[in-house]
Amino acid sequence: MTSATHLPGYSWDMTGRVEAGIQALIGERLAGLPPRAAAVAARLCEVSGDCRLAALYLRPDSPDAVVRLCERLAATESTRDRGRLHHEIGWRRFARPGTVQVRLTGDLEEVLTAAGHRTLAYVPDPGHQDLIAALLDEFGTGFADFVESQHEVPGPNARLRQGIVKSWHLPDGTRVISKRANPAKPGRFAQEQVAYRAIAARLAGGITFGQSRRLRLAPLIATIRDGATGHVYAVWQWVPGETAESMLLAPGEHTSLLRDYRDLLDALLDRGILWRDLSPRNILVHGQTHHLVDFEKTQVPVEAPVPHGDRVAYCRGQIGVEELGVLCSEDQVRDCLHGYLDPDTWDVDTPGPVPFPPRPEVTAVLAGRGITDPDLGTYNQTDQEIWQVRSPDRHPVTGKPRYPGLVNFRVEHYLSCAGRTDADDYDRKTTEILIAGRRHGCFDDALLAVTDVVDETERQFVVAEVAELLAGNDTGPVPAPHAAIRALVDRIDALDTARQDSDRFRAACTNLRKGCR
Repeated sequence: MTSATHLPGYSWDMTGRVEAGIQALIGERLAGLPPRAAAVAARLCEVSGDCRLAALYLRPDSPDAVVRLCERLAATESTRDRGRLHHEIGWRRFARPGTVQVRLTGDLEEVLTAAGHRTLAYVPDPGHQDLIAALLDEFGTGFADFVESQHEVPGPNARLRQGIVKSWHLPDGTRVISKRANPAKPGRFAQEQVAYRAIAARLAGGITFGQSRRLRLAPLIATIRDGATGHVYAVWQWVPGETAESMLLAPGEHTSLLRDYRDLLDALLDRGILWRDLSPRNILVHGQTHHLVDFEKTQVPVEAPVPHGDRVAYCRGQIGVEELGVLCSEDQVRDCLHGYLDPDTWDVDTPGPVPFPPRPEVTAVLAGRGITDPDLGTYNQTDQEIWQVRSPDRHPVTGKPRYPGLVNFRVEHYLSCAGRTDADDYDRKTTEILIAGRRHGCFDDALLAVTDVVDETERQFVVAEVAELLAGNDTGPVPAPHAAIRALVDRIDALDTARQDSDRFRAACTNLRKGCR
């Protein structure tokens, strides 16, 4: 580990500052250790894809038993055996056998609403019941700490997710994904668990759609309420595949993938399922099989099939502009959602109320403009404005595809990670800044001015995570990089304040862009 290029998992940062920062942190620890430690740490980075396991190995408070297990893991070639060792590392650190009462129940609602110190688990497959009972008993009051210490599942637009979704291993090495109820989104977790059962019953284990594609749900192993902390977790079996989002972001022809997306959408609607978070990031593609994950916005299945008018209203929601629209060109979205979504029919002069559930992004922008009860024409005009600035285009210098709409997600996400209760409002302000950039002829400068400061916030968050791991904090949230958060908020505020004045806004964007170089 002599150079930053030897650290996997951080190639997304084109500046190299993340790799350099993490390399410096690891170098400080290696300076006081035998030379062999560097080779072990490098191998741990290689097999895990980032530096979090290496950080555990290098921590000064790691017990000798954990250090030896890390060394064994680094020398192990079998993925399954590495999973077993990874589980044993967690067991060594957190297990407190027999310190809680564990009860399995066939009543999901009991798990979701229980109180007190008893650990409850809903395990739908009888074949998993003994395994889950033994797992919870062996960890006892340390179960939540074990889960919270595990690796997050990052996405291409959220390198750090503040502990909600984790990847870990069962005692036999089986990889699972767990999701903790998010206190910032009350009711969502319970809704997801209920929706999953209803969808699973409607799909009956899987269906065929399109050109011999297979549609399945990621299998739920258990829903667990930890009695020691009150946290509730859903544990899903890990399924192989690449997200449709990452496939759409990769270079190449996406016609076949988008056709599969439409066929999948129709297959669900034909069965009365309104999966309101049918995001490409929630579809895992593995050969002919498509697995679905994340159902917290899904409506419990309605009468099948969903009528055409409801399908049109559905696609005017998150599916069109907010999900496909930030990853695909307008022409691709039109082709994919043909018959459901046609912007040419959006009359911007139409009076009367909006006849479908409005998108939160549109209502937020309108509310910021003082319009709380828009007519349909005003709503349509605003939706078109938003789509125009969220749709992918090409970088004016390199010619490579770029995705302006993703910057909104990252602004809201990292401000939420920092505990900002106004994160949604800064998402709105970012949209207004991009609209102003398009209107005033300085879209590239406006986009760069926001993207640059979000990039820096993300870099500092990721380096701070490794610093916290090396310092011994791997069960709590990563402290926010306050200077970077302050810079992000200040820049958005400055641009938002200037956006009504064309000359002032262009000057602000130009000056900020000069500062980005």
